[in-house]
Amino acid sequence: MKDQQEIIRLLNLSADNGGAVSGTAIGEALGISRMAVQKRVQALIANGLPITAVPGKGYALAQGVNLLSDERIARHLSSDLCESIEVLQSIESTNSHLLSQEILNGRAKICVAESQSAGRGRRGNDWQSAPYRNVMLSLSWGFDHWPETITGLGLAVSLVITKTINERYGLDVEIKWPNDLMVGYDKLAGILIDVAGESSGSCNVVVGVGLNVHQPDWSPKSSAYRWVDMQSLISGAAEEIDRNELIGLISHGLSSMFADFARSGFAPMVESWNALSSYRGKRVRVGSTGEYVEGVMIGVDDVGALLIADHDDMVHRFVDSNVSVRLLENESLENEALESESTRTES
Repeated sequence: MKDQQEIIRLLNLSADNGGAVSGTAIGEALGISRMAVQKRVQALIANGLPITAVPGKGYALAQGVNLLSDERIARHLSSDLCESIEVLQSIESTNSHLLSQEILNGRAKICVAESQSAGRGRRGNDWQSAPYRNVMLSLSWGFDHWPETITGLGLAVSLVITKTINERYGLDVEIKWPNDLMVGYDKLAGILIDVAGESSGSCNVVVGVGLNVHQPDWSPKSSAYRWVDMQSLISGAAEEIDRNELIGLISHGLSSMFADFARSGFAPMVESWNALSSYRGKRVRVGSTGEYVEGVMIGVDDVGALLIADHDDMVHRFVDSNVSVRLLENESLENEALESESTRTES
């Protein structure tokens, strides 16, 4: 693993200088043979790292790939609320990794991975993401007591991430209740909230974020759902999205929000969340296991519950974030698989 990290560091340096690094140089840095270098490079390629062989020069990263670095993330994380930043090449689940760790009240731990093999999503589904291209981020926060509303906490997370993306990159991302980030009918990101701890004491909240940044040549195992990535949305701009900056900005926003949420809850954010809701004022069908309510989405209340007014103007309140929410207007345009969460909502 240390050898792979050193190869990645050398590739990063060569990419910064616009060139390639030779197998000989890598071997000398690691104290291993050219054959051993080749095996380690092949292992990285097998994990999804887009390394190319440059004749006469050595190895280089494919164009447009910027690797994750804890130092580079920290440059954009202007918060003293962060305890640690961990960058992994591969892992089963970043959420599970943080969920088992010690609770640190009022402090954040960050874990990002270049690839995942068993990421979890809401309602037992998974998230598919091209390695080394996107954001698979988990951030844990210790509360000295359980938050009043976990649903509201998830909505607060979606609000922070949406505002960060829209303000930094000039996009028009909206939120589908409870916390999917959408551009039209296409999914940009999903969020999963895990909580561990004693119900009467401290708890560890872990937020998992799966965010599509750049995957132009990637096809998921199942193409039943619609997705979009950030880079395609700013395709007219010369800017290449820096994942390290993006993770740092999101982590800073989440850490600050968690500190405020511990004091004030979701109520101060209701108006801002409703303003970014993709379905507010539209006709929807909400429910599960064959029991549904149809009506107009009013918005959310102070704890993040979904409010639906039916044809008799009776208001129905949904707190369970696992219920299905389908748009009835232009329903044929909204993919069923997107609604069933077959895209992964954790990172």
